[in-house]
Amino acid sequence: MDPLSGVEPVGANPLLTVLITLWILKKFVFTPVGQALEKRRASIAASIEEAETSRDEAIRLLDEYKAQLAQARREADELREAGRREGERQKTEIVGQAQEQRERIVSDTQTQIDAQAQAAVAGIRDDVVVLALSAAEKVTGKTLSEDDHRKLVEDALAQADLSGLRSA
Repeated sequence: MDPLSGVEPVGANPLLTVLITLWILKKFVFTPVGQALEKRRASIAASIEEAETSRDEAIRLLDEYKAQLAQARREADELREAGRREGERQKTEIVGQAQEQRERIVSDTQTQIDAQAQAAVAGIRDDVVVLALSAAEKVTGKTLSEDDHRKLVEDALAQADLSGLRSA
């Protein structure tokens, strides 16, 4: 009822107005808003799923990278160790070759020294023979025959101690 006129307006049933308003709101407002919210929820869920997939992929790639890095370190260590072993082997080989060369040089030098000592002894022997013959000729005052020379030299050499010259 209208308070001024005392007459009730037609169609002014408040319950019917509320129900019609609710129906209009539901059809034109709540349904589209609900659909928009559902789309937004689905979009967020898809984004979360995609982020989780990306995270899982990143973790997998990180694990692969760590494994490859560990493998590369192992290979580097193996190469370093192989290089060290090869260096040691070459060092041993070079030292062995140097030792052999030194022994060869010492042996050759000793052979040369022995040959020179024998040549010196032979030279001294020849000089002793010449001196002995000269001395014998002066003492006896005559020239000795070949047989006398030979006997005199053999006697002098037998009495002389030339063993010290050979070991030098």
